[in-house]
Amino acid sequence: MVEIADFVPHAPVPAEIIEEYRGRVPDELIEVWEKYGYGTFGEGFLRVIDPKLYEAEVGDCIGKTQGDGIAIPIMVTGLGDLITWEPSRPGVTAIIYRLGDTVGLGSRFRSFLRRVEDELILDDLKATIFPKAVAAHGELPYDQSFIFVPLLSLGGAEKVENLHKRETIASIQVAVDLQGVIGH
Repeated sequence: MVEIADFVPHAPVPAEIIEEYRGRVPDELIEVWEKYGYGTFGEGFLRVIDPKLYEAEVGDCIGKTQGDGIAIPIMVTGLGDLITWEPSRPGVTAIIYRLGDTVGLGSRFRSFLRRVEDELILDDLKATIFPKAVAAHGELPYDQSFIFVPLLSLGGAEKVENLHKRETIASIQVAVDLQGVIGH
């Protein structure tokens, strides 16, 4: 049974989404959807998202070229990173648009959750600036992330004062438009 102590619900996951993705994503994620719905956890850093919406809006931004080419968006971070489930590996992968990089987060969903529980996820995603951003700019709405303005790839400095609240989906689209897709 999956327990997420600090989960803050945003909305229930519709039954049709659960059924559409059952067998395509880990059973533990289905359990999270059924028990908690969409929402945030990891002290507001992680957001459980609608995979269908993100596939429609940023599917061409995922850059999956290895294996069978399938990467299902399952979460985003408070810094605009996209976390995917890749069934052919299998595994959890983070696409870190602000750094132009990807990071493997475990071959099992439960391993990924353990990294969150053990408070390793901010280091894994090179995101230790996130708590400082929350302290300086306040908590994020569910559909927003802190984004560097200007983007780091365009010469922006990695400072808290350069982080701004922006719509997550639009920020991913802009990052890919300006930087290109991060192949993995």
